[in-house]
Amino acid sequence: ITSLRELSPHQWKSGIAAWLGWLFDGLDMHIYTLVWTVFVAQLMGLAEDNPEVGTKGAIIQASFLVGWALGGAFFGRIGDLLGRSKALMLTILTYALFTGLSYFAQNWWHLMACRFLSALGIGGEWAVGASLLSETWPKNWRPWIAAVLQSAVNIGVLLACLAGWMMSGLEPRYLFLVGILPALLTLWIRKAVPETE
Repeated sequence: ITSLRELSPHQWKSGIAAWLGWLFDGLDMHIYTLVWTVFVAQLMGLAEDNPEVGTKGAIIQASFLVGWALGGAFFGRIGDLLGRSKALMLTILTYALFTGLSYFAQNWWHLMACRFLSALGIGGEWAVGASLLSETWPKNWRPWIAAVLQSAVNIGVLLACLAGWMMSGLEPRYLFLVGILPALLTLWIRKAVPETE
């Protein structure tokens, strides 16, 4: 295969699914960074400049990074057992569900738990999405595929910023509801993206 026109429908669908999954990774990953100071301060009942807010905010972000690392290993194994397409759906549902549930946090550690569980899905989607493409697209295209996937994450971050700007007049917790949107992608993946051989 030397041109995009020669790619099969299966290859196109797997490429689009992985790209959109990574795009929504970027969206859900960045939502917290836009509102964490205000939201954590509200959850703790403290002023935003209180050192405890910064400490708890850092702990929440650290738990997210740990979940991200563990998610790649966990969902990578799920992908081996169930198939890439099914695992891709599970990762997206995981990060969409727990990003949305962050809206309901009443304490800082509720938010920490939601961010950790959301990160499992985000880390898993990176692993499963990359595997899906490496198993369906031509081998000599893989460096370009990696660059294209990275572009999706950055576009997702920009979408999070746009959502934050559009919702700037609302309580910060409302921004987490935007993170539910990726769940709709799984409806298309379930129908359109076949499993790899």
